Amino acid sequence: MTHGETHEHIRDQEAELAAAAEAGQDGAYRAYAAFLGKSGRMDQALPWWAKAAEHGDADAARTLAICHKDRWEFAEAERWYRSAADRDGACAFGLATLLKESGDQDGAQEWYARGAALGHVQSLTNGAVLKAARHGAFAEAQAQLDEAAELGDRKAASARQVIENIVDDLELWEGRLARAEADGDAEAAFEALSPLRDPEYAGMFTYYPSTIRAAEALYARAAAVGSHQALVEQAILVARDSDRIEEARALAVRAHDLGYSGAAYVLGVWAFERGDQRTAEHWFETAAAAPDGHDYARFYLGLIGIMQRRLDEAERWLRLTGDTEDEDQDEDDQYGGLPKMFVEQLEEIAAIRADPARLPDPELAARLPELRAAAESGGAEECFAYADALDRLYRLPDAADWYRRTGTPRALLELGRMLQDCQADETLLVPYFEPAAEAGDAGAAYSIAGIHTHAKNERAAGIWTLKAAELGHARAAWGVGWTSEERGGDPQFAERWYVRAAEGGLARPAFLAGRSMVRWGRYAEAERWLVRAWENDIPEAAYHLGRALRRLGRTAEAEQWLRRAVERSGDFDPPRGPLERRVDPRPELAELLVEAARDEEAAPLVADILAEYPGHLAGHRLAGRLARRRGDLATAEKHFAQIEERDSDPGTRMSLRDIRELLAQVTHEH
Repeated sequence: MTHGETHEHIRDQEAELAAAAEAGQDGAYRAYAAFLGKSGRMDQALPWWAKAAEHGDADAARTLAICHKDRWEFAEAERWYRSAADRDGACAFGLATLLKESGDQDGAQEWYARGAALGHVQSLTNGAVLKAARHGAFAEAQAQLDEAAELGDRKAASARQVIENIVDDLELWEGRLARAEADGDAEAAFEALSPLRDPEYAGMFTYYPSTIRAAEALYARAAAVGSHQALVEQAILVARDSDRIEEARALAVRAHDLGYSGAAYVLGVWAFERGDQRTAEHWFETAAAAPDGHDYARFYLGLIGIMQRRLDEAERWLRLTGDTEDEDQDEDDQYGGLPKMFVEQLEEIAAIRADPARLPDPELAARLPELRAAAESGGAEECFAYADALDRLYRLPDAADWYRRTGTPRALLELGRMLQDCQADETLLVPYFEPAAEAGDAGAAYSIAGIHTHAKNERAAGIWTLKAAELGHARAAWGVGWTSEERGGDPQFAERWYVRAAEGGLARPAFLAGRSMVRWGRYAEAERWLVRAWENDIPEAAYHLGRALRRLGRTAEAEQWLRRAVERSGDFDPPRGPLERRVDPRPELAELLVEAARDEEAAPLVADILAEYPGHLAGHRLAGRLARRRGDLATAEKHFAQIEERDSDPGTRMSLRDIRELLAQVTHEH
């Protein structure tokens, strides 16, 4: 059987499966859908998976849900999970996880429980962890995890150990605190809870939010003994819930009023994170002026001064920390032994002073009264012009006021970008970007995706990346395609977005689109994108273009491209994983030469391949063909025999059989 006959066999198999599916034969929907999926045709597979699911195939429903989830089509994913979740534990588990990721914790808890009732052990484990995480129901969770571990879930045992450690730690800290309470010792009460401030426990608060409430209660008890620092730590825990920020501020202000200077610093940080530099500056100045001073407050005051181009003030605040004399200080140290972070900001001040382009424009400053008058008597455009001028003049708090007063999507977008530059907490800035994104601004949507990416919110990042791509953002389209390809299993979806990104002018997605088209046999379509990639200095494009042209029968052009690929192969992308090898164009070129009966040119290439990779399939196959053509049957047999068990090409076994028959005849005759 030849290679062409192998393709003929595959076509026959597809025709049989398609006919059976069209006839509605038992199991045919699933079989045809699976065949199409393995062939990289998920678009064509989805309707057949749907037919299978509609006829009661729960695994087909789960497959559909996973595919739609991977495409960020969450409503469709939920629909297919729900179609079988009441009778299939795996679908119940998938639905619960989907709801959990969307923030519907009650729905997740319900479906984990229903999945567990259907005998799905992972649902039992995840439901137990969620109970502990949400409600602090540690004893109940531990009992469920014991049951899951007995049923064979290895993750259940490790989750139970984590919960046991949390329970033990909370009991230990409570015991220490109780002793300090009994003694009326405020300092000891605060120190009893010192492990809660260890970065080691940050993960505990993230993955088990119920522990935040437990820790908050402990700090409230320490504060009641008289520890003002404990009051601030309580406030910090309360502030983890954005809906309780005013409550957190009230606790910190109370601690400040009771005389704890560190509270002013915390209040300054919260204001800074929200982009409110006026309030931040007030609290940082309060903290810096305290008897014990506060170096980090001075650092932030310097940072705010730099952002607003109040450079003399900024330098004064930054240098205050270096007032103490150090016997070991370097005489050439112009910064007086300041910490590195302070020195870096002082160097930034020097760089700004040396670059007029980074200083406020005096001509624009002179126009401010005129722009303000127009803003106060005009509409949104005039307000925006004034806000923009204030922004460019680094009068940031005033600019923020006028952007808000303008209120248009464009103004709020510029406010969000300004606050990003001011190092505000990005997760708080999403509302400034959303109106522009909803109005069709692809860049705003992509910025939101970036914010969620930095916050490690994969679901939200995916939704907004897809939205930005749909609005025409080329890099977002590239990201959608790349994420889909990394997940695997949906090459059509990935390729579509690579094409959209390439149409937006990006070279790398053009290469990825062309490579995908070659992989799935659409050689004519691939040429355009691979040529563009080559013209943009992506050398590996030459290899895939050579493969495409060869299969289109344009062998002379294919040879040229493959030779270019061999010359530039050292510049190809490195392997993406430890099990992958760098793409090697030599076997493709050698095969082309062998097919053209140019054996003398092919032989050195084949020899080089086998010298570098002694077990190379194509190398041995080609070496066998060359040996057979020159009449060296023994050498041909040796090469084919080495790959007989590994080579899926039936031509290898046929060649080996023919050679052995010929060798037997030769042996018999002699």
